[in-house]
Amino acid sequence: MSNVQKYLVVGTPISQTLSPQLHNAVYRELGLPRELAAVDPGDEKGFKVLLQDLRAGKYQGFCVTIPYKLAAAQTCKYTSPAVQRTGAANYIRRDDDGTLSADNTDVVGFLRSLELKLGLKPAGLNVCICGSGGAARAICDALLTHGVSQVTVVTRNPSVVFGAAGTDGSAHSVRVVSYDTLHQMDCSFDLLVNATSLGMKDELMPVTQDWTHSSVKAVFDAVYRKSGTTPLVQMARSARIPATDGRAMLIEQAVAGMRFWDVREDPAQLRSIMEAALPQMSP
Repeated sequence: MSNVQKYLVVGTPISQTLSPQLHNAVYRELGLPRELAAVDPGDEKGFKVLLQDLRAGKYQGFCVTIPYKLAAAQTCKYTSPAVQRTGAANYIRRDDDGTLSADNTDVVGFLRSLELKLGLKPAGLNVCICGSGGAARAICDALLTHGVSQVTVVTRNPSVVFGAAGTDGSAHSVRVVSYDTLHQMDCSFDLLVNATSLGMKDELMPVTQDWTHSSVKAVFDAVYRKSGTTPLVQMARSARIPATDGRAMLIEQAVAGMRFWDVREDPAQLRSIMEAALPQMSP
């Protein structure tokens, strides 16, 4: 149909995404003339070409995933406070005049799924985040703006992490370390968050099993798989550590993202439709 509004989820790689399944289930159920497709632009140059098509009106909006969230934030004329704090965006909207607006719904998506799946709120927690990309920045922002006690960010290059991100929070609330330093630290964490892509399509984990079993009380893996769960979640659950993968966060950030794209139906209805679109997925 020529009058169908076209949206994209954009990432590299993109074959693992469940976003089209979720979004299109909502559009069908609500009778909205919209369609979301998955596209891999290959690199940042290809991403910029897609942005030109978006400005020209070929598409109405993008859902942005690894590794283009930082570039998305830098591209748009209008940005939400969450984008301004994190330097990352996961939803882009083409406005009527052809300008682009951006939001970061990973922030609220993380907060809601953290409480839903692990029964946790950030206040007072000591949290370890593996990764320094767009998802890590959103999660760090969510924690810092909701009373977390301490955030430790673990990255391969600690000297540059969050240098220009503008993530809100007191300087003493965040420390940045390497993976080698983390495994040598004598401390425990209320929550471990994997905000890297490890475990999405491979059997890799950002931390060792021994360290996790001795140092972590709960695990939140921001990535997910189309079937089953991630190696990190499996490893944690084998030691009876409460753990969840990123599927609930995917749904919660999509609910907020659709609102950003002017879908005005009740968020509870949107959530229910998306949950029903994934009946084969275990919690």
